[in-house]
Amino acid sequence: MSNHGMPRFTDPEMVQRHAAVRDLARRNEVDAILVFGHSGSRRHYQADIHYLSQVAPHHESYCLLPVDGDPVLWISHHNHFASARELSWIPDVQRSTRDAATVLAAEVTKRGLQGARIGVAGPMFYQETDKLRALLPNVRWRDLSLGLKMVRIKKSEEELAWQRIAAEGCDRVMAAISDAIRPGVEERELLVLSEQVAWQHQCQPNFLYLNSTSMAASESCVPNQNLSRRRLCMGDVINTELTVSYGMYSAQLLRPFFLGEPTPAYARIYEVLKSVHDRLQAAMKPGTTMEQLREISLDIRDAGYTTVDGLMHGFGVDILPPGLAPNFGPAPHPYTLEAGITIVLQPNPTTADERIGMQLGQMGLITEAGFQSMHASPAEVTICG
Repeated sequence: MSNHGMPRFTDPEMVQRHAAVRDLARRNEVDAILVFGHSGSRRHYQADIHYLSQVAPHHESYCLLPVDGDPVLWISHHNHFASARELSWIPDVQRSTRDAATVLAAEVTKRGLQGARIGVAGPMFYQETDKLRALLPNVRWRDLSLGLKMVRIKKSEEELAWQRIAAEGCDRVMAAISDAIRPGVEERELLVLSEQVAWQHQCQPNFLYLNSTSMAASESCVPNQNLSRRRLCMGDVINTELTVSYGMYSAQLLRPFFLGEPTPAYARIYEVLKSVHDRLQAAMKPGTTMEQLREISLDIRDAGYTTVDGLMHGFGVDILPPGLAPNFGPAPHPYTLEAGITIVLQPNPTTADERIGMQLGQMGLITEAGFQSMHASPAEVTICG
């Protein structure tokens, strides 16, 4: 479904989501859940709000979902209200003032929840939290941020359809980048190209991180968030991290490029990278634990390298569990893989001085048969020039 070209989920999909979040509330013995979102990380911190409303506002937003009763969505910037009301699946969309806590407390009181148990989800700013506690001294609060993320990790067929569109757009962008990599091209030219191609394939450009450096005198190990005017040269290595979205749902590719044959140092680090990538991918299937995957990643450490990024993370609108942190630490949250979740696999061996490094990865779906890449782009380095 679409509204003026905006992709829309069906009513049954949205009804199921609200039922799942209300079930989360019941299991945690709360009477309502208050969800907060803000515009950080390209509106990815609106993921919980978007899940319930199909709106990802550009500024702070709030949603109250009671176990019994209708939900309400608040938009903090008055001039953003019309757009949110047009897109929201939740019928009751209201303006809040910049003093959102007063507005929220009034609604909680109007609904007779001023002595209730209320769950909170999202990185709510401390000013609102402190004032809400002062205005509602008898409310018993419970943080359900992780719980709501765990509801969102398993994808519906509608969500997977959107991520497949994003993955195809991501493939198209990466193919265009590969074709454009040659001596003399500026890093920023590749950024402009990536955005053009994403829009051309009905997707939204989210970000392209990229670094280029001479393999013989390497100075950087990981894709950079700020692309420069540096021109590519023969003998360069280029690392890319590309995210493309459709209706806020994202796909991600991490692909390295050599401009010419690799130096011995880069040939070796790529050999380790590819080996660990393939072993992790083969092991990612229902029943595999995060600790088992971490053990495989220790091959990077045993080869004399460290890492500067997580080795994997769940994906959707935002980064989700499960994940493995940099430097081979334990998973932030114990988890056993199950079918129906989408994960970005992204091992990234790096020298201790962080002057040499590579990344390789892509988003895949965990199926009963294992990790199924959602991308056509082959998981390997590309040698250009």
